[in-house]
Amino acid sequence: MLICADIINIIYIFKLGAIMKKEQMRDEQILPNLKSNEELIGFFQAQYMVSYWWFLLVGWFIFFTLRYYYVGTTDKGLHLHKLSFWGKPDNYDFFSWDEIEKFELKDGFLQAPLKLTFMNGRKLKLKAQLKGVEKIAKLDEKTKIFLLSKIV
Repeated sequence: MLICADIINIIYIFKLGAIMKKEQMRDEQILPNLKSNEELIGFFQAQYMVSYWWFLLVGWFIFFTLRYYYVGTTDKGLHLHKLSFWGKPDNYDFFSWDEIEKFELKDGFLQAPLKLTFMNGRKLKLKAQLKGVEKIAKLDEKTKIFLLSKIV
């Protein structure tokens, strides 16, 4: 019998084939959106999914809530590139460091929990990728140290 986490891993592997490679994402999506005199510190892939408790209510449909983001970190703020269900760039948002009210980055083994609270009250809980296959952009030490320096 497959448990919930096993199903997530199967869907994750299925969707990996559709997700853009990290170099392609950086060159086609992140770098063109940088403003002049803005420096790219690093970028990584992050994942969003609702709580596992929703599984009791909606069953297997919970896996349609799985969303991926490419997060570009710059000295001016965060560039969030939301990917569609099929792994292609869908939405783009930029948040300056002044717009982020609270920022938490915790340690993890495969993924690091990242919680963002914005000035308008919106909250976003992501899991930053730390390990995985080569074509996925992972949270590196340089970017992690920079993000930890932004925590007030």
